[in-house]
Amino acid sequence: IISALARTLKVDGVEMNLLQTNAAINPGNSGGGLFNMNGELIGIVNAKSSGTGIEGLGFAIPSNDALDVATQLIENGRTANSTASAKIGITVITISTEAQATRAGVSALGVYVAQLESGYNDDVLQVGDRISAVNGTEITSGEDVTSIVKASSPGDILEFAVYRDGKLLTLEVTCYSQDSSASQVDF
Repeated sequence: IISALARTLKVDGVEMNLLQTNAAINPGNSGGGLFNMNGELIGIVNAKSSGTGIEGLGFAIPSNDALDVATQLIENGRTANSTASAKIGITVITISTEAQATRAGVSALGVYVAQLESGYNDDVLQVGDRISAVNGTEITSGEDVTSIVKASSPGDILEFAVYRDGKLLTLEVTCYSQDSSASQVDF
């Protein structure tokens, strides 16, 4: 049963218009087809609700939207509205409990730079920097940083407010072009 059409949701920081269904969606179903009673493809499964007290609520990209994207990729190698993905070359960790803070050897909860990729802002940021804000937006989780970077374009400069050695610093972090050959998506 399709219980809603054009349901607007944010999935991994990207706003999408999706079909809502009560069909069983299990881990690993993402990318699979959603079919009607006639066996016709009506959507591509991409998310399920996992909230407390919610069962059997799934979401799919409408097949017409998926076909449009596939056609553009085949014909042009990219979609008409796509821009190059931004990358800043860091991995972050969210420390949200005192136990995690103790294990990580830090004194405050927050989002920390865990790794730096050589050649991408490793001359600006340091492992152990606690990120408190990016472009004036308070950072409370790694997803906050991901969303801001995904909304940016290569060449953009992001203003990071970080705590380092007990001092609040304001740093300019450059967005680079995402390497399409990378085996995993970093930010």
